[in-house]
Amino acid sequence: MTTRLYIFFMAIAVAAAQTPVAPTPQTAGERLGENVSNYNIVNNFETGYRFHEVGGNLAQYRSSINYGNGIRLLGSSLSINSRDGHGALFDQLVMATQGLGGDPYAAATLHLEKNRLYRYDLSWRQNDYFNPGLVTGGGSGQHLLDTVYRMQDHDFTLFPQSNLSFFLGMSASSQTGPSLSSIQLFDSKSPIVPLFSDVRRVWREYRVGNEFRVAGIRVNWMRGWEDFKDDTGATLLAATPPLTAFRSSDPYHGTSPYWRAALFTDRKVLNVNGRFTYTSGRRAFVVDESSAGKVAAGPENRQVTTFGNADRPVATGNLNVSITPGSQLTLVNSTSVYNIRTLGNSYFSQLDNVTGAVTFLNYNYLGIRTVANSTDLNYRISPMWDLFAGYQYTDRKIHSLEQTDFAGQTFATRSEQTNVLHAGDLGLRFKPWKPVTVRVSAELGRADRPFTPKADKDYHVLNGQFQYKTKKIQLMAAAKADYNVNSISLTSYSSQSRTYSVTGSWTPGAWLTLDGGFTRLHLYTIGGIRYFLNQQPAPAQDSVYLSNINTGYFGARFALKNRADLYLGYTRVQDVGDGRDTAQGPGFGSPLAIFQGVQTFPMAYQSPVARISVQIHKKLRWNAGYQYYGYREDFSLGQSFRAHTGFTSLSLSF
Repeated sequence: MTTRLYIFFMAIAVAAAQTPVAPTPQTAGERLGENVSNYNIVNNFETGYRFHEVGGNLAQYRSSINYGNGIRLLGSSLSINSRDGHGALFDQLVMATQGLGGDPYAAATLHLEKNRLYRYDLSWRQNDYFNPGLVTGGGSGQHLLDTVYRMQDHDFTLFPQSNLSFFLGMSASSQTGPSLSSIQLFDSKSPIVPLFSDVRRVWREYRVGNEFRVAGIRVNWMRGWEDFKDDTGATLLAATPPLTAFRSSDPYHGTSPYWRAALFTDRKVLNVNGRFTYTSGRRAFVVDESSAGKVAAGPENRQVTTFGNADRPVATGNLNVSITPGSQLTLVNSTSVYNIRTLGNSYFSQLDNVTGAVTFLNYNYLGIRTVANSTDLNYRISPMWDLFAGYQYTDRKIHSLEQTDFAGQTFATRSEQTNVLHAGDLGLRFKPWKPVTVRVSAELGRADRPFTPKADKDYHVLNGQFQYKTKKIQLMAAAKADYNVNSISLTSYSSQSRTYSVTGSWTPGAWLTLDGGFTRLHLYTIGGIRYFLNQQPAPAQDSVYLSNINTGYFGARFALKNRADLYLGYTRVQDVGDGRDTAQGPGFGSPLAIFQGVQTFPMAYQSPVARISVQIHKKLRWNAGYQYYGYREDFSLGQSFRAHTGFTSLSLSF
């Protein structure tokens, strides 16, 4: 299921890379602006009306596109600059907005600066996040998330262009809105019932710092405080026998004060840079859950309590040394250390109020320590040839302790594992003539004890790139192969992926620009499955997944005698899977019917777009656009949708 979501949202991301239908890139008015007193002012805004029509699965549309109907401030920009660099209160003010008035993705930024005195940057974003959840329960989804993310950042710098500067900053984010989840209690025959939650999550950060130079070394330090609160909880949406009552309260609060420090040098032959961070995180949580109902064996009344508090110190550091003895050779060595510990107590207890039975567990310590060192060499053999090579060594250790105190006795279970990775890469860069660059490289890695079956163990990566670049034409082709084989004591996992891509653009003149590209991604994974069936080990099975994704896009921009601009584009993403168009076999991999529908995921996504902008007056433009979204899942027709979206607007400069 995770792979399904990955492919779907990757398809949406590819479409997002295409020029959006609105706002319009072309602005009204003179690009040089107008002079008012000692300032030059450039001001543009675009306002208009969006429309949409959706057929098929509305929830899938909302989770990926989500544009609606209504009047919008599609975009705006304001730039005020001091003409001589000596404004009264500021020398530069730049403000921009996008999607205000109802778009699901809205943003605003502000930059304010007074030369050599101060600099202030503000960013604000709001995303309407809708997630319909995976289809469960025989085709009826019971999970849903319909929340609003709000994020903001403020950064103020005093004396930004001097050798002594000071920083103040603040960031905040929140997530609020309704959600649905589900639960099954008492026995495996009970139905899955929906739960309602009012999501309330808040995060804030405050920071202060300073930067100064001494003896040619630039020193930067920062002190910060992060606070996080989650007070969501859950209640029963409707009583569904045998579950007649359910309540869950699960507040989770934490704070993470931190220090950051960095040293930088800028010398001709030897450069030494270092960074260090330390965070003394603290967390506390409580889960108080009660449920009641009645099954065939009699009444049920359970209470589950989970609580804990812990210190979570995290220390990281890295040291980078760069040596450039001449124009031909560069040598870089990097050493990094990462250490995180969770110290404290966490408890889990389950009380059966009918029988009086109690289940009690607790947990005390988890530590992860990583030390890594890498060396990279770049040697210019001649203006035509470059050689680069590298070696990386990583040592990671995980240590955990579970300790129980019962009847005056202490029972401890310790676990420890170390993983060492050796990796090396070698490559060549070839430039036979000025427009052409060819690059080939290979990487080989070996790890002795990976922590998870999907982690890298015995792997190799092959890369190749070709680039042709002139003033009017740009072409690029690339190929990459990545193979990994991992075998641990309980199971095994292997993966292979190959990616081929070609992109290009052609600009014969200011009146025309063409660009397009094609990518093919092949992914094949196979891993072992071990599980119990009727309290007995089930026969070994394989988890197999096959994907063959083809992605293509094309765009054309026309400028019609400085009076109109036209853009036409098309994007298509298709995963052909293993060639089937239904979830029922025969397919590849495991012959079991339960696996046939999840071993490959054929789908198709396409989105043509057209946009035009016409100059009505030197300070006024009329814009219009249309974009179609079509999404189809071959194994689940109920998840497909098609949408017609568009807009009409006016761009004005004054």
